[in-house]
Amino acid sequence: MRRLAVFAVAVALLGACAGFERMTRAPATEEERSAFTAAMSTVESDPDLAEQRLAAFLENWPRSPLADDAAMEIASLELAGGDREGALAHYTFVIREHPDGDRHDAARVRAAQIESARGNTGDAARIMGRVRLEKLAPEEQRRAYRVLADVLSDPVAQLRWLARLRAEEPDADAVALIDVEIDEILHGLDGRGLARAAKQIDSEIPAARIQITRAERALDAADLDEVREALQLASEFPLAPQYAGRLRSVQDRLRMREEGPPDLADLPTFAEMRGLREPPTAEAAGTIGVVLPLSGRFAAFGEETLQGILLAAGVFGEGGATVRVEIRDSAGRPERAAAAVRDLAGDERVVAIVGPLLAGECDSAARAADSEGIPLVALTARPEIARDRPYVFRVRTMPQEEVQTLVDHSMRDLGALTFGILYPRDAYGRGLRDLFWDAVEARGGEIVGVASYAPEATDFGDPIRRLVGYVLLTDEEKRLLKERDAMRRRARRLPPEEALALRNEALAMTGPDEQLLPPIVDFDALFIPESHEKVVLIAPQLAYHEVTGTRLLGPNDWYDGNLLSIARKHVEGALVTAQFFPESPLPFVQNFAQHFEAAFERPPDVFAAQGFDAANLVLVQLAERRASREGVRDGILATRAYPGVTGVLSMRADGNAHKRPFLLEIERGHFVQVE
Repeated sequence: MRRLAVFAVAVALLGACAGFERMTRAPATEEERSAFTAAMSTVESDPDLAEQRLAAFLENWPRSPLADDAAMEIASLELAGGDREGALAHYTFVIREHPDGDRHDAARVRAAQIESARGNTGDAARIMGRVRLEKLAPEEQRRAYRVLADVLSDPVAQLRWLARLRAEEPDADAVALIDVEIDEILHGLDGRGLARAAKQIDSEIPAARIQITRAERALDAADLDEVREALQLASEFPLAPQYAGRLRSVQDRLRMREEGPPDLADLPTFAEMRGLREPPTAEAAGTIGVVLPLSGRFAAFGEETLQGILLAAGVFGEGGATVRVEIRDSAGRPERAAAAVRDLAGDERVVAIVGPLLAGECDSAARAADSEGIPLVALTARPEIARDRPYVFRVRTMPQEEVQTLVDHSMRDLGALTFGILYPRDAYGRGLRDLFWDAVEARGGEIVGVASYAPEATDFGDPIRRLVGYVLLTDEEKRLLKERDAMRRRARRLPPEEALALRNEALAMTGPDEQLLPPIVDFDALFIPESHEKVVLIAPQLAYHEVTGTRLLGPNDWYDGNLLSIARKHVEGALVTAQFFPESPLPFVQNFAQHFEAAFERPPDVFAAQGFDAANLVLVQLAERRASREGVRDGILATRAYPGVTGVLSMRADGNAHKRPFLLEIERGHFVQVE
């Protein structure tokens, strides 16, 4: 501090000399050079001694051509020791007393940096305003760009200086941090700011990112023409590799908008696929990764899925490809799934990963796969897993596709116009109720009856009676219903012909307004979004309440042999969707079922079939010589009308499969495929 006080007095005296005339200084004398060299010789070995000698040099020769070098070195030593004020005083000395020296501009940058760090951005900006950037060495230029980006209030100006800093920065980690800043600024710019930034940045990085941001905003505003224009510009500018996925994501979202909402009419029917065999994968060569829960509570499902994948990979020599399969156990835990994906992504031979199964582990795995840039074919029904993740795909059938299949066939092929819904009051039941209702009304049908029940219910009499009109009855209608019930009971004790006549008379009874008495089954089909365990209880109770003459409709959860053996005649004629039907007459399904049974000595289930299809999606790309991760990714995204054993599939731009599930009808106690 003593040296700082002496130096401050010297600076004050120099600055106070009125009429002091600067003139061209003579070169440093031999004495000055000798003293300066002696002072600098101890900078590394004894910084304190070096600082003392440099301070003495300044006191003795403040006007020396080497004085600005001495002051700059003292300032660096003071900063290293935490003396920011002393450093600023020495930088100020260089600025004021050596304006024509070769350290003047560097001193301004260093002084502005200190002022910025103290929060004096206005002073820092003023100091930087007179910096001659071309006079600076490359390292000092980068420092200047950094300060300018920090102290200027205009975000577009900040962006411009960050772009220059990024272009000159040799350290990859520093570049990554600059990219984060650039992204934050772009996120905060409005449309006018983006236009101004695009003009000022011209065609260098981050010009492409400016256009990508513009395209994203235009997508949100549904201005597809502007999206196309911005994407065209973005594709012409240089783009950092890590942002290629973001550009592709916007391109995919645009394509999805152009495709419109998914419609089963876009997919071929199973009848149209009859002539096809399994996908051509015999020529596939490469390595795929697998991440599945092979231990823990869900290990059985993981093992079934793995068997389907191994069959597709040709491990058992049953046709198909012969490829290397790298397997990792997620144990059903999200953190293990993500770690497994990162581990596989680190092996450059692995071109894609199949799995996992569960929603939580799929989400973690998807984040890891997208950040690592490796295709992931996930086996979850949740569509959000793939959204805005260019390297993530989802191949399972979604509930809306099951509903659409049921509604399309009921209305187009069976002529149904009116529908009822009987559903449990839980998230699953309400969700499928809404999907079904929307699908019916979108096709011009009508929902004429809706009733619900508690998820834990086993007696469904009350909701069924509400569904078919046993509500809001008048006293006279209640009396007539009791009379009708008495007639039915009498009919049980009569000979067959007399009993039939009496039952028909009871059914023909009308109320005071000549309207039919309940049950009023005015719906052509009844949708019950429930599991087969509950349907075996519901179906007989429908019959007991005389809800007959209507087609029962059920989702994939109905597809179980116990439904046929327990509910029997009460579900005859029902329509059911299925994600996999091993008895399908389709050649590629039969080939899969036969090969699987030969390898594992039992029929395949839906998990094995899904694993088989997911693996084959990747193997098809390898067979077509798409050997890179990018190539596999692009090939999967381009998949159309893929004849999977779990349904006909086309990949949409958001990475979600659009899929036609199997449609089954119960005929004489058997499930039969409807084509």
